[in-house]
Amino acid sequence: MIVQWYPGHMQKAKREILELNKYVDLYLILLDARAPLSSRNEQLESLIKDKPKIFLLNKADLADEKKNNQFLKYFESINQRALCVDCLKGTNVKNIFKIAENLLKDRIEEARQKGRRKIIRFGVLGIPNVGKSTLINKITNSSKAKTGDKPGVTKSKQWIKINDYFEMLDTPGILVPKLEDDMVAIKLCAIGSIKDELYDKELVAKKTIEIIKKDYCELLNKKYSLDFLNMSEDEYLIEIGKKRGCVLKEGKIDTLKAANLFLEDLRKAKIGRITLDEIRDR
Repeated sequence: MIVQWYPGHMQKAKREILELNKYVDLYLILLDARAPLSSRNEQLESLIKDKPKIFLLNKADLADEKKNNQFLKYFESINQRALCVDCLKGTNVKNIFKIAENLLKDRIEEARQKGRRKIIRFGVLGIPNVGKSTLINKITNSSKAKTGDKPGVTKSKQWIKINDYFEMLDTPGILVPKLEDDMVAIKLCAIGSIKDELYDKELVAKKTIEIIKKDYCELLNKKYSLDFLNMSEDEYLIEIGKKRGCVLKEGKIDTLKAANLFLEDLRKAKIGRITLDEIRDR
């Protein structure tokens, strides 16, 4: 198994979601657009049962634009509302409220007829480091929710008032208890959803190159001036290390440093806009 990570606060968060589910009108489920299927936690979704949901494909600016559209059509095909967003820049964030009001229009109208104003309470869910707190901060134009560039920053629930009509609940990122599918684990490690110290970076870097070279070999070749198509898995980091000057004193290539450089390039889209998942993965 590539990684197994299930901190105690995540088990606690599952209990809290069950307790607070009755107060939530609609859930925003954040996915990483670079791996929308791998970053989806259907076990978590089972906790919220039949509550309305909007799937937000965050970091869409880092993902393959063509595949972004394919995934939007995929969610439409399974009768789920989905939206590509960039929570950091705020791209498409305002459209969340329009969709939410449409999904809950009957309850809003029922409250209006009774002379009351319906306050829509969002639950914000997703795996670690997918951008939940960043979304809340963008919507509220503040730093009410803690953020960080490492997974696991949010450790407890926070109810946050947006305005007179909307409130949001931020929760810790929850992974499934066991990442039994190694390919899923590799993808989540590659995009930064799992703490770096909990997996073998060299292994993840090599396996990730294997995944992306099928569709993005030209981007890899251009970025590193190498012919990845005709290279073996054992050669990837050695050749990247040579190109990037990752040489130890004794002349040996520092493949760990090369792996770190590659993962940084991937996460910051320095190689290009790349999506690791495909629809047929399901």
